[in-house]
Amino acid sequence: MLQKILVAIGDLPDSEQIFTAGLALAQKLDAELLLLHVLNPLVPHGLSNMPSPLVGGILPMINEVEIDRYTKAWKEYERLGIERLQVYTKRAKEGNIRAEILQNYGDSGPLICEAAKNWSADAIVMGRNQKSMLSEVFLGSTSNYVLHHAACSVMVIQLPTLAS
Repeated sequence: MLQKILVAIGDLPDSEQIFTAGLALAQKLDAELLLLHVLNPLVPHGLSNMPSPLVGGILPMINEVEIDRYTKAWKEYERLGIERLQVYTKRAKEGNIRAEILQNYGDSGPLICEAAKNWSADAIVMGRNQKSMLSEVFLGSTSNYVLHHAACSVMVIQLPTLAS
């Protein structure tokens, strides 16, 4: 029986669908949840206006003002991630579901699998954005990685196609 379900929450607005699916599954099975958000600076994460600390052409110069601005934007991104996880945790608890949160930094696929293993998850619930084939080749697919490397069952929620 599934007693521990990890729900991988992304940055897209459609993350609500992923949380709702994980919560519904946990309620039906009387399972507990681990809500995971991965901070990955190498993947677009909704902060497309986040400045880069590099300024210049072929040989970029590091601009202290931009580094400071980037650092503040990153801290805000971290804060918003934790805040969203806390809102989801409160909703889970209102539905009589035990829930924990975890926010980590790094490559999403391996971190989801590692968190699931360390927490002894019985299942992972996550989303899948249909990328263009070219994007998939160059950026990879987190859901594909997790499907092939997780030590537990994986439920993938198909999200609307992203514009390429």
